[in-house]
Amino acid sequence: MEKIVFIPDTHVPYHNKQAFALLLHVIREIKPHTVVILGDFADFYAVSSHSKDPRRSNKLQEEVYATQKALHDIEKASKGAKRRIYVAGNHEDRLERYIRDKAPELFNVVDLVNLLGLAGIWEYVPYKSYTKVGKLYITHDTGKAGQNAHLQAQAAFQSNVLIGHTHRIGYSIVGNAKNKPHVAAMLGWLGDINTIDYQNKINSQQNWALGFGLGYKQTNGNVFVQPIPIVNYSCVVEGKLYAK
Repeated sequence: MEKIVFIPDTHVPYHNKQAFALLLHVIREIKPHTVVILGDFADFYAVSSHSKDPRRSNKLQEEVYATQKALHDIEKASKGAKRRIYVAGNHEDRLERYIRDKAPELFNVVDLVNLLGLAGIWEYVPYKSYTKVGKLYITHDTGKAGQNAHLQAQAAFQSNVLIGHTHRIGYSIVGNAKNKPHVAAMLGWLGDINTIDYQNKINSQQNWALGFGLGYKQTNGNVFVQPIPIVNYSCVVEGKLYAK
């Protein structure tokens, strides 16, 4: 079966460096056919509409360079991959909203695909859209958050669905009257919890989990999704322990 690596919210340059290094190590070892970014790979803090911490650097150029490097690291680790997909999230949309609202002259001049060097390497899926790998629908979010967001996405698609956005790990199998089960999943995140400043840290510690995901696609299009939690910077993939 074709192997797929799913990369949830990473928030570069505010990512968890140790967890990201572990992900790269796994990618190099298992040699996936497909790599899918589930959105919010870049943080774009500098162009956020939220109140900003003056102790942070607010230079967009630095964020772009860091994101380009992290993407290059993934590309290098997955050099044998046949397909790479970049699903944009609400954090990527920060840049597009900034241009629309504050610099409309740059609309269609500055775009994420060219800024991050995605053209010819990554299939780009705009925010609030979706793509498919086999029979699995993939989107960043359907406008919902919280512990049931994956189930709400499944209700919207009425099919197999995988989302990002929530920073939570959740996995459910939902059946229907035709006795056809569908998977609904979310796979955690790879961000640095110590950089979160918009909510009480205890809420993040309670609800969010480091992790990523694997998929195995059959020739008939069925995709078996496996959440891979990262615990103490270790994870188990295909029966092998990886640690950083």
